[in-house]
Amino acid sequence: MEEYSSLDEIAQKIKNSNKKVTLMYAFNGTGKTRLSMEFKNLVNDFENDEVIKHVFYYNAFTEDLFSWDNDLENDNERKLKINKESSFIDLIERHGKENEIAERFKEFTSSKIEPNINTSTGEITFSLPTGDEGAIENIKISKGEESIFIWSVFFVLMETIIAELNIDEISDRSTDEFNKIQYIFIDDPVTSLDDNHLIQLAVSLRETIAKSKTDELKFIITTHHAFFYNVLFNELKSERRIKDNKKEYYLLQKNKNVYFIGRQNDTPFGYHLFIKEIIQKAIEDNVVERYHFMLFRNLLEKSASFLGYNNWGDILLADGMSDEDRKAYIRFINSASHNKVSDMEVKELKPHEKNLLKLLFETFKREYKWKE
Repeated sequence: MEEYSSLDEIAQKIKNSNKKVTLMYAFNGTGKTRLSMEFKNLVNDFENDEVIKHVFYYNAFTEDLFSWDNDLENDNERKLKINKESSFIDLIERHGKENEIAERFKEFTSSKIEPNINTSTGEITFSLPTGDEGAIENIKISKGEESIFIWSVFFVLMETIIAELNIDEISDRSTDEFNKIQYIFIDDPVTSLDDNHLIQLAVSLRETIAKSKTDELKFIITTHHAFFYNVLFNELKSERRIKDNKKEYYLLQKNKNVYFIGRQNDTPFGYHLFIKEIIQKAIEDNVVERYHFMLFRNLLEKSASFLGYNNWGDILLADGMSDEDRKAYIRFINSASHNKVSDMEVKELKPHEKNLLKLLFETFKREYKWKE
């Protein structure tokens, strides 16, 4: 593992590697989104006080460009709005991508929900055909569907950039606005999809990347989703249009204020064993932090699914544990995993909380006969 003192150094490493594709796994809270912004700041230039953009990126800030107007007064005209300062509006309008985005959304969701994009107002409404030439108008889609719609917008615009840059002669391109783009940075594409749709997304992403004919356009993809990483790794590994020496696979870790990067294979860690080793070492070194509870929950979820349980809490064990104890432990693990309380990220764990992880983890290993 290579050691780095800042995300800026890691951004520089990725830039210097000059790979066509960089795929990186990192746990939530490691700094993936901040890495994408550090990379943007590193590669973009300034000319006459204007930003010359060299990277087209998707991350949590992309979703922040969209917000709901729920028509609280009449509860009727519900619409999703795009920030008018976003370049997405202009790109969609200039390139006439409304229909393509709608089709991609329906493909990714396997639904008949129809997005209706009004680029002049920056508003999107959604309707659901009823099968009798009618439709239910102005429906409020779910948070997951909203994320998929935003991803569909990005995906179609990414396809447009790739198609334009594939034209060798600059004078033959329909626009010069993408000529300076050198990187596409994707941080955690839609993870609210079920496994089947995640596979579809990974396949579509690999196919789209493979269509890029120029080595001047490079792709960086970061994710915390182990299954998505695994599928995309294998898709990229089997993609012959991209040479093996043009692909790089990493695991990004953080310990306190130090970052570590190591090369990876088809799973980001030999999944269960890697998580188990991280938790084990944290307990042995007495450096248990809140994110170790998140890792433990991750381990419980995957183990419960493998063993056929519906809920990870069902395999949570401890000597003399009552149902009330179990519920309390589940609540604490959830709170430590999701960091919904504002000060949760920096709040120091108490000794009895650290001991709780040790108790539950050691019992889990013993009862389910983990091999040491």
